[in-house]
Amino acid sequence: MSSEIPRQKSVFHVGISSTALGDISHDAALRRAVHEELLEDLTVHGCLVFTSREALGLFVAAVRCLPTSLSKMWEAVLSSRRVNVKVADPERDLALDDVLDPLALEAQLSSDVELVLLEGDQAELLGVPNDQFSTRTPGGLVEIGRLTTAGRTATVLAARHRLEAPLREGENREIEWDLRFGPLVEASRPIVIYDRYVGQQTARRYVYERGRGDGLTWFLSRVGMKPDPAATPASPREGRRVRIITTVEYEAQNGQAFDEDVVALAFARMLQSIGRDIRVDLVLVPSRTRDHAGRHVEKFGHDRHIRFGERAALALGTGMQAFSRPRFPETITVAQLPVNDAKAREESAIRAALRPPNAGWLSAAREPSSSGS
Repeated sequence: MSSEIPRQKSVFHVGISSTALGDISHDAALRRAVHEELLEDLTVHGCLVFTSREALGLFVAAVRCLPTSLSKMWEAVLSSRRVNVKVADPERDLALDDVLDPLALEAQLSSDVELVLLEGDQAELLGVPNDQFSTRTPGGLVEIGRLTTAGRTATVLAARHRLEAPLREGENREIEWDLRFGPLVEASRPIVIYDRYVGQQTARRYVYERGRGDGLTWFLSRVGMKPDPAATPASPREGRRVRIITTVEYEAQNGQAFDEDVVALAFARMLQSIGRDIRVDLVLVPSRTRDHAGRHVEKFGHDRHIRFGERAALALGTGMQAFSRPRFPETITVAQLPVNDAKAREESAIRAALRPPNAGWLSAAREPSSSGS
């Protein structure tokens, strides 16, 4: 296999020829396993790119010609939009099914895709050795592989590794944004931040003026720079949607309150400070309530995660505060959560949340007449 790609991104753009879909073993179990693995990788990491609308139509027709079980698998993923699908702009005359010149492939597609998956004989003609999983175009810009061994290509392996690699001590947060979090944000909607402490951290900075930085401000400023994947010329961009689920406290800490009024004010000030086009849906949850016997009962867990739509959910050991400094002061663990588990955690918190004002917490936030900050 060719050497590892220089920039290991969590999300990659891939072109798949329609003829490659039928290039599978006659063993039904093996064929299903190959398609399941490919669809799982595409759901988490992939963005399908077609050279033209005609090429997209040929691919859809090839999907419908697959055995019923495989066809339904592909159609379910594509119709649910769990995998982003794009057509090159401008459209290309190059048809992946017919290309036999790696120079032409690189010249026309290197700006659109990192990986091309082809039928086995075609891949061999384009230079993929029988004993390797892939090769690169002459300039090294596009990886060429077989659909049957897509999971062993350098691009796919790198994306898997990037997703769960720890945030290394001393590494620049901008590099992590470029390679891991930025591509996930760009390819997903909505973004959900579930962090027990981020409300207090934001209030400390924007209401009580304690601390010069917080991770959420940095992260949201980057989110605001990414285009919404649902934006079209007919539907102008209204700002990327981010849901933030965090807690409020009713017991003062060192003379500082962190109730809903303080936290809402902090977020309103933060968004004004960022100055980017972001739609924030703020969910405020009491950190504790009392049961009928008067005992404290936890309503919000300590676990913290970021969910990128239906694509992936990542648990961060220190939550959003991991991004509070330009370089990570320590190695921070990252773990992939099942998306459904992350959503269940979010829904449980939302059921326990305070009822917001009619206009929402941020619209109702008011500057105090005599600021205590």
